[in-house]
Amino acid sequence: MNKYNTPAEVIEYLVNYFETFGNLPVPVIECQISGTATTCFGTNLQNKIQKAGGIRELLTTFTSRFVKKEVKAEITPRVKSSKKKKSSETVNVDATELTEVTA
Repeated sequence: MNKYNTPAEVIEYLVNYFETFGNLPVPVIECQISGTATTCFGTNLQNKIQKAGGIRELLTTFTSRFVKKEVKAEITPRVKSSKKKKSSETVNVDATELTEVTA
């Protein structure tokens, strides 16, 4: 593999390598949106493959956690909750009114 291979050729090489040896030649999967590398090996890799539906699907559709977080933030923007102001109204009651009510 060299830097002049197309992404399809690289994915095909990785799939063939995984089917032959049961792991990837490097423990890194590239995010298809941002291009960032995510370390993934062992049970973590197996769980991601199972969740994606296969090694080929994982390599062609993988998106990193940070991209998912950014997309989620764009869809549902954070709204700051406004604190309720306590009313400072006091009720003025005459002592005569209290005695009339109780009498």
